[in-house]
Amino acid sequence: MNKKEKKYYLELLNKEKERIFKNLGYLREEIESGEKGIPTHIADYGTDEFEKGLGIDISDEERKILEKINIAIEKLEKGTYGICERCGKNISISRLKALPYARYCIKCQREKEKGGK
Repeated sequence: MNKKEKKYYLELLNKEKERIFKNLGYLREEIESGEKGIPTHIADYGTDEFEKGLGIDISDEERKILEKINIAIEKLEKGTYGICERCGKNISISRLKALPYARYCIKCQREKEKGGK
């Protein structure tokens, strides 16, 4: 991978990271403002709790993606970015553009999702 490609993927990863940080900040504000608000109807209590739980679940998923992004950035620095962790082959450019923190090629990802090791 040349310098221009590394720069391109680093920018993609950093943009995704920035998007996630914005989402996490927004979710935190929503959860905090929800804690201050008092539902006007007894039925709203369940809805409020569901929304808070959903926010936490989304937040956990975003944190997992952040972790994958950080690993991808480390791989860029080491020169191993874009190599499937399972088979060792190159991950397609189209896959990396769509999911810049992808750890597996499409074939290995499908096998992994089917329950393969």
